[in-house]
Amino acid sequence: MPWTVLRATQFFEFPEPLLNSASPVVMVPRMLTRPVAAQDVAETLVAYALGDPAGMAPEIAGPDQLDMVDMARRIARVRGRRRLVVPVTLPGKVGKAMTTGGLLPRGEYLRGRRTFEAHLASLRAA
Repeated sequence: MPWTVLRATQFFEFPEPLLNSASPVVMVPRMLTRPVAAQDVAETLVAYALGDPAGMAPEIAGPDQLDMVDMARRIARVRGRRRLVVPVTLPGKVGKAMTTGGLLPRGEYLRGRRTFEAHLASLRAA
């Protein structure tokens, strides 16, 4: 059966559920990533669904390399949530990979159009 798989980096929205807890202290993993807008991924998925099968498609990632802890803090400020964001390094090889770029795309990848700054602006406007 013909198929297409599209891998994506973390979405801009990744920190939101962590910040939605009732606790004033939020633990966020240290993670270096190129977060992408969910809308960019959705549009890319639709394009692949309407086209011929591509097998393993190039990964999609956002235009900027960001730290997840910083993203969470910035979202909390924009949302007006008073949260102490505590960086957590996961143990072992997984934690080391997350903090040193192991989640960044390798080689060629599709670059999302929307920026995290634009995402924050849309949160401010909402």
